[in-house]
Amino acid sequence: MMPCASLADTAQTRNPDIKFYKIDVRLDEESRSFVQLVMTFKQPDTRFTFKVLGRVENFNASSNAGPVECRVAVSGTSDIDCAMNLTDMQKELRLSFETIDFVKPLDNKFYFSADLTPHASVDSAVISLRLPSNSLLVGEDISSSVLSYPDKASAHIAGGNILINWDMSSLTAGDTLKLEVLYERVATPLWFQLRLRYFVLAGAAFAVVLGFIIVRHFRKSEKLVLSVLDEYERKIVDIISAEGEVKQKKIVELTNMSKAKVSRVIKSLVNRGVVDVERSGRTNRVRMSKKKLEGQ
Repeated sequence: MMPCASLADTAQTRNPDIKFYKIDVRLDEESRSFVQLVMTFKQPDTRFTFKVLGRVENFNASSNAGPVECRVAVSGTSDIDCAMNLTDMQKELRLSFETIDFVKPLDNKFYFSADLTPHASVDSAVISLRLPSNSLLVGEDISSSVLSYPDKASAHIAGGNILINWDMSSLTAGDTLKLEVLYERVATPLWFQLRLRYFVLAGAAFAVVLGFIIVRHFRKSEKLVLSVLDEYERKIVDIISAEGEVKQKKIVELTNMSKAKVSRVIKSLVNRGVVDVERSGRTNRVRMSKKKLEGQ
């Protein structure tokens, strides 16, 4: 465990220079912030300190270079002191935590404010903030909404949520990295919920009625076709209907009719659109014609 004395020096400690700094923050409907930080350092180092202006929960630290041992002191703020073994400059330090202190209600709106300053120089930083579902930025667009820092951002819809992105470079150890956004929650009107439910029920009822009409029409068309068949045609059609698809040779065997007779009957059924014939080797494959039975 890290010694307690080191925590008191957190704010004054200058961290190792950072090559790449990634910040991902997701806000849920209960105003809880889920934060993930990823840092790649410019030179090997064994210590990183971090102060969060809020009370962190479910803190976790890891690295692809091996175990990371962190001590977290939580009061009104959270002081984080991590011992690591980043002997390779390509290795990453990953921190994650949750907090309820980044979002405050403000005049029927919500004010997000998070100071995630690393107290180190940063070559490149990529930041993303995902707002809760059914949220809108205050203002006509991203440029007119409240964004205190950084002032240049882009926003788009991702999975039904507004996603705000910042791309920054060349930060000094004295620069402050504070994110501020003002947004509001939009409730779905009751009339829209009722209308949506009505359309869903109406759509389901229409599907049932349409299915019933199609089945009834199919059966009616099938009965109409079968009613005009003679004895031999009906006998062959019954066999084809039962088999789904049958070779003409097998029809001869099952009906005890001559090959010529079966051939003439099938030709008649083909001409009337009752069956379809497909050549297969020395014989034919015969199946019912769906178009005819569906009345097309």
